[in-house]
Amino acid sequence: MFSKVLVAVDGSSCSERAGRFALALAQALGAEVLFTHVYRAEESLAAARGLLAPWADLGQRVGLRYSTEPVRAEDVAEGIVHTAQSKGCDLIAMGTHGREGLQRLLLGSVAERVSRLAQVPVLLVRNGEEVGLPQRILAPVDGSQAGRRAFELADGLARVLGAELLVLHVVPPLPTPVGEAWATGGIPVFSWEEVRKALEVEGQAILEAAKGQTQVPQVQTLLRKARGRREAEVIVEVAREERAGLIVMGTHGRSGLERLLLGSVAEGVAHHAPVPLLLVRLGPGGQGVG
Repeated sequence: MFSKVLVAVDGSSCSERAGRFALALAQALGAEVLFTHVYRAEESLAAARGLLAPWADLGQRVGLRYSTEPVRAEDVAEGIVHTAQSKGCDLIAMGTHGREGLQRLLLGSVAERVSRLAQVPVLLVRNGEEVGLPQRILAPVDGSQAGRRAFELADGLARVLGAELLVLHVVPPLPTPVGEAWATGGIPVFSWEEVRKALEVEGQAILEAAKGQTQVPQVQTLLRKARGRREAEVIVEVAREERAGLIVMGTHGRSGLERLLLGSVAEGVAHHAPVPLLLVRLGPGGQGVG
């Protein structure tokens, strides 16, 4: 699990929401917390320390092992990632937007770049209502290595937090066929309906395999069909319908790209997730990080 959490703060309401959620999680896990603020040339060290002071007070009041670290860097995302690496943090927690105030995950922004660069899981919290520790954790699975690593973390968190685990597989949408493919002699090569059924069977097998590996007392498996929609839309919809308090997922699946895919399932969920999102990526050689 996680032993040291870096909480990146910037003074925004979204950052405060993320920080409070991360604190509650760290307290439940018995983890140490490092509060950091990365400041640029136009901001003073004194101002950075002043921004971190209330978090130090809060950490002391709740009895956490904590430290604060103002960091000077022109690239805020690189400053956060470097600090996490140099201080031995195994989780980064942050808001998805800060002082800019934009109501979305900022493409090319700090949150998006940290998700790309970090070698440890990243917890993203969007602006909105205050959230507490999750009673239900949603874990989308697709059979990929990244998906399996994320599921292991979701399973571990559910056990420690006493939460119900919701294991979801979304049957991906198929391209709309122009017509059936035919071979010489009028014998059909394949049927789109057979492909759909095969994907559903595969999805059910992925769910059963995941259920067989979990040690959580309360587990529910969910199979949903995309039916022409993006998989991210289905994941967000299920999170709302099932009242999940946290989504845990890999940052890439079948595509195998070693980064957070712009336009991908993970990025789509990050844009619209109604609850905190824990992103887990693969390290070099396909090994899970974190």
